Amino acid sequence: MMQHLTLTTLMLALLSGLTSLPASGQDHTKPVIKIVATGGTIANTLAGRVSIQQIIADIRKNFPETRTLLDSVEFEVTDLARMSSQDFSSREFLKIARTVNEVIDNPGVKGVIVTQGTYSSEETAYLLHLLVKSDKPVVIANSQRRHGTVGNDGDKNFIDAVSVVLSPDAVGKGAMVVTNQTINTGREVLKTSIRPGAFVSGILGILGIIESDRVTFYRSPTRRHTSDSEFDINSITTLPKVEVISSYFDADPQLIRAAAKMGVQGIVINGFTNGGIPYKDQRAALVELAGKGITIVLTARGGSDNRVPVTSRDWFVEGDNLIAHKARILLQLALTKTSNLQEIQRIFNEY
Repeated sequence: MMQHLTLTTLMLALLSGLTSLPASGQDHTKPVIKIVATGGTIANTLAGRVSIQQIIADIRKNFPETRTLLDSVEFEVTDLARMSSQDFSSREFLKIARTVNEVIDNPGVKGVIVTQGTYSSEETAYLLHLLVKSDKPVVIANSQRRHGTVGNDGDKNFIDAVSVVLSPDAVGKGAMVVTNQTINTGREVLKTSIRPGAFVSGILGILGIIESDRVTFYRSPTRRHTSDSEFDINSITTLPKVEVISSYFDADPQLIRAAAKMGVQGIVINGFTNGGIPYKDQRAALVELAGKGITIVLTARGGSDNRVPVTSRDWFVEGDNLIAHKARILLQLALTKTSNLQEIQRIFNEY
């Protein structure tokens, strides 16, 4: 049984960076689920962060009803970090993407679960949605409340993530965030509060739900992603510098010019709805920078109904319904391939 693993065994496994979690009667004919563990509240206790191996052992011990599911698979864990996801930089995001691509490639692997904090789960999910070269399910599991505390949601989210990875209907759905018994696509998912029901998918809605005896999908992502994506993590060592600037009354255009002096390759404007149009005093500075080859993407503060006015299309890229920080991710990846405005607009139209 996993709870009888010795401290020496766990320490050696952690030092190797990759561990298999033995379960009762484990054999190598079981489906393999890879876990890429990065820390976050899901692995946080009152005494501090612990390994995901310990979390799984606790779930099996404290909730006997989960043992059938947990014992039906073989877990292999890559322990990347134990940190808060609010502290992730592009280095951590790219490392997660590379690791997922590496571990998902084995033919015996059913899918990957990434455990991390809630702060940037939506960014991780969208990056993986764009960068993972596989149709196998990739699921982000997180928690709003610490492990072992009253109302902890992380244990349930992890069990639900396992169920989603094992569902044949999850194949081809890209990267997902599983939380509060809902399945959210990496493209639309958004954290809205610090409560367990915080993750939503806007007006387009969730992909599906998880119940005690089944996983049900109601829709599929239609935009390009994962195995159909043109982006290649193996060719990306760093991400281009892109900043987000908001529009509001009396917005000072000097912030835009300051971003240009910082050496940005792109700017995402979190503009007025509809169209993501900037404040009137910002427009001249944006046109000036666009003329110098800096890519400007317009996104709407409302997160939908974003159609750039015809008079602006010669200068700016329409960000579709992406919220600003996700448009930033897509622009960063687009800029690793091209600086052509029409090509970047094509990318935003397709993804």
